[in-house]
Amino acid sequence: MSDTTLFPEVKIEKKKADKLPEGKPFFDYKDGLEGLQIQIDSLKRVIRVIERKKATPAINEELLNLIRIPELQHRVELTNGTIVIGEIIDETASVVIIQTAIGQLAIEKDKVVNIEEEKPPAPKVELMSEPFVSVYPDHEEITGIVKNSGKTRADFVRIIASLWTAETELTGRDSAFAQGSVQEYATGVITDTAIEPGATASFTITVPLSEGSLAVEYRTYDIYWSLMD
Repeated sequence: MSDTTLFPEVKIEKKKADKLPEGKPFFDYKDGLEGLQIQIDSLKRVIRVIERKKATPAINEELLNLIRIPELQHRVELTNGTIVIGEIIDETASVVIIQTAIGQLAIEKDKVVNIEEEKPPAPKVELMSEPFVSVYPDHEEITGIVKNSGKTRADFVRIIASLWTAETELTGRDSAFAQGSVQEYATGVITDTAIEPGATASFTITVPLSEGSLAVEYRTYDIYWSLMD
């Protein structure tokens, strides 16, 4: 018996493929592009709807308290040379408890060499020199220069001039903002009363004098500023 398997005869017909007429595209690309653009525009509308429906996550006060960083107010030097920065929240005869950015630390007092107050960076605005005073019959005009010798910007710097008699009686008072650098704040407010660290600013204060007021013996000056973001 032969192992050869006989298959039915297969007839292969060779048919010549039709060619596209010259100059005619395989598909109507114009209609295809227009349809694709319609789908893209539709998808954009869907995305805009989804974005409008997105809700801003609510952050309550309890959550803020959990992530709040303690105010670092003290610098504690230990006998082994370690420096701990934090806020002393409790103290006994033998232990000092410090709240740090990573948690509370209880340190034995015999391990403490020195404790200093660690003040956060802040502005410090002072008079550069005694202001110049021009005296007129109905007012005084006081001009001067202040400097921010602190480490951060001082905002809305205001100088108050007080006029006193020999009997320490107040006879006149007024104030003016320093003519500092222009600053735009997160609230959208734009002012020119800010003083950067190391910078100076001039000021002019006009203090009215009422008729018959007592003679001015001396003047005092107070400087106020704010801290803005």
